[in-house]
Amino acid sequence: MIAAMAGPAAPPVAGFVESAFNPLVHQAVERCLTAHPGDGSRTAMVLASTMGDATTLDLGSRRLVAGQVHNPLLFMQSTANAILGQLSRDFAVTGPLLCLSTVADLAGELLSTTELLLTDKELDRVVLIGVELAGTGRTTAAYRELRTIGPPAEDRAVALVIDRDDPHPHPRPPYGTPPTAYGTLRGLVELAARIQGTDRP
Repeated sequence: MIAAMAGPAAPPVAGFVESAFNPLVHQAVERCLTAHPGDGSRTAMVLASTMGDATTLDLGSRRLVAGQVHNPLLFMQSTANAILGQLSRDFAVTGPLLCLSTVADLAGELLSTTELLLTDKELDRVVLIGVELAGTGRTTAAYRELRTIGPPAEDRAVALVIDRDDPHPHPRPPYGTPPTAYGTLRGLVELAARIQGTDRP
């Protein structure tokens, strides 16, 4: 079991523009799979996010309303599967690629999905990814409407690799960290900290 995090300084990824969402995912997964390589044909990747790539969606809709020419790259990257496709090519991952949207418990949803995927005898490991961008006016209103924990204080992604023989991890109750520190990623960040052997994120 291995974990990695990525923050606002994640380097750009060729073919993805304007938004930090895809670079965050790429850097977190790259760190995991470089440190813990394995058989890509027996690897699945699952990405979860409450708001997804809000930057791309906001920019695309603003340009549409303003009557501006739409950048085709924004259309391509508006689905989170786009960066999973890039990662699958970079690391020769040919197992399932899944994206989830969940209101609050990203860690719980990702771990439940991992447990289900590993019942498939053709898979040996799952890469779990949680990613959220810092809030905008639009996403903050959406979080209020959903009545869930708000956005993280800064753009962040967390990736974990769970192997078939690893003990099934469970997120612990939060340490009392203010919800705004990590938002809906809080459980996943704290689980990553445990895997990395630190007491706190």
